[in-house]
Formats: sequence, C-alpha cells, structure tokens
Amino acid sequence: MTTDCENEALTLVIMAAGLGSRFGGDKQLAALGPNDETMLELAIVSACRAGFSGVVLVIRPELESDIEALFNDSLNDKLDAGFSHDFCYQAMDDLPEVALAHLSDVNHREKPWGTAHALWSARKKVKGRMAVINADDYYGDTAFELLASGLNESKEDWMLVAYPLSLTLSEHGGVNRGVCLVKEGLLQSVAEWTDIRQSSDEGLVGTSKGERGVLSPSVPVSMTCWGFTQDIFLAIEAELIQFISVYGQEAKSECFLPDVVQHSMSKAALINNLPDAKRVRVKTAQEPWFGVTYPQDAVWVRQKLSKLLNNKSNGVISD
Repeated sequence: MTTDCENEALTLVIMAAGLGSRFGGDKQLAALGPNDETMLELAIVSACRAGFSGVVLVIRPELESDIEALFNDSLNDKLDAGFSHDFCYQAMDDLPEVALAHLSDVNHREKPWGTAHALWSARKKVKGRMAVINADDYYGDTAFELLASGLNESKEDWMLVAYPLSLTLSEHGGVNRGVCLVKEGLLQSVAEWTDIRQSSDEGLVGTSKGERGVLSPSVPVSMTCWGFTQDIFLAIEAELIQFISVYGQEAKSECFLPDVVQHSMSKAALINNLPDAKRVRVKTAQEPWFGVTYPQDAVWVRQKLSKLLNNKSNGVISD
C-alpha cells in the first residue's frame, strides 16, 4: 500500500531576498552560467531533474517581475510541464505573534531577520518535505539528487548536503560558514564561523563566538543545502520568539538557520515543541560548490562554471 507520505511532492525553497551588500547588487540576477544563466536558474533545473515538483522563492517584492521573466523565457523549455513556481516575501513584520509582542514597530531594522526568518516566510507555501538553498550559490546536480533520495528514504529525519571548507572559499576576502561536526553520518553540531580566510602563517582561520580560531581545510561546512520536514516551522517559530525577545531591538542582528537546527538536535527540541530531538543525516557533495561574495568573485565563478558545465555537456569528467 502506498501512503500519503510517500506521495508527497518535494519542494525546493530558494532564499533569494538578500541585498548583496558586499557584492554590490542583486546576486540573484547575476548572469554567471555559460549561457548567462543565473545561479537560481541552474539550481531550479537541477532540482527538476532530481524529481522535485516545484519551487518557492523567498524574495523582495521588487525582484518578482525579473525572476518571473526567467520562467517565461530561459526556463520555459527546461522544466517539466507540471513543475510549479511561487513567490513569497520576507517582510520585516512577518513574525510569530508572540515575537511581535516584544516590538512596538520594525522601523529600526536595516535588514530582515536572517535565514531562519527567510524560511519562516515560506511556511504557507510549502506542504510536505522540502530542500532549502541560497539563490546565489551553485550546488551541482549531485546535491539535489542526494537531497531527493535522502528525503524519500528517511521521511522523518532532516538532512544536510555538506561541502569541504577548502572548496568554498573566496580569493577576495573572508567568508561566513556553518562548520559541522559529523559522526557516523549524523550531524552532531553546527556552529556559525565568520570571516574565514587563508592566513599566511596559520592556514585557514575564522571567528566563532567572538574568538579567532584555526580550521581544517577538510572540515565539512553547511552551504545552506538542507532537507527538512514540516516540523522545521515549529522549530523556527520557537527560535524566532526567543531571538526577538533578546535581540529584537537591534538593527542588524540575525537569526541563523543553523542555530535552529542545532537547538532542534538537542534537548532544546522540547522547548521548540518537537516530539523529540531531530536526527540530521549528512551527505557529502560530489561536485564543486561555487558562490559569489565579492564583485571580484564573479569573473572567477563564471570561468569555473563555464568549464564545468561545458565539460559535463560533452561527457567530460572535470577536476
């Protein structure tokens, strides 16, 4: 007998509301592929190939017409006929009612409330299991295949497709990464590290909890390539309430999705209204990850993507 759960469609959620302050513009719309594709176009096509049935894009309202045009033009003949797309906005005041009670208004905010808030914005559009990624990163076909197979194999667990740190750096400045501890294929912890860069004398260094530290090049990191069940929204709701009660008056503080995951794997899961601590299974990506943080990254990423995708189309295995 086939259960309703087995018939659930897989939805891709793309967080595309970022301002791209360090990049100097909307990275979501940067033409970086070999045929001037955006990163989100490449991701949507990969997800469709892997068996996802639709995409929900979390955006700012002013981006909708430009992204809609991609579906009418360049994506029109690359997606299955039944593949759906929808939009939702990451609005400053779209918060749990209990969290809003801590705020008189949101006029002090200079940016939205972070990646956890971005996914929260999609809660009314997503039914069933989902993958969650950034709009301005290239993940590769393999990542979506791993997400689809993993979500279908274990319908109660969350999952993460991780990448080795050394493959996710920028030559033009420090980067922020969720550094993961993995044991027997399960995520044990994830911690936000900022300003990770190559040091001439110490190797890879970054900052965690206000202290500078050294990192291994092979340590797995989260590039925001997650797989979730519907209970992620319960966890985010609890996290946002706590976060706003403490940091709600700050102009730039952010509630990060890795923090929600971390708390949901621990005894704090009970506080988040989850029946038990969540298991997060980790798979390792089989293709390179590319992303743009700084304007200088664009040329390098465009060259790498052109070589990689052209080689794939010609059946050549590239290193």
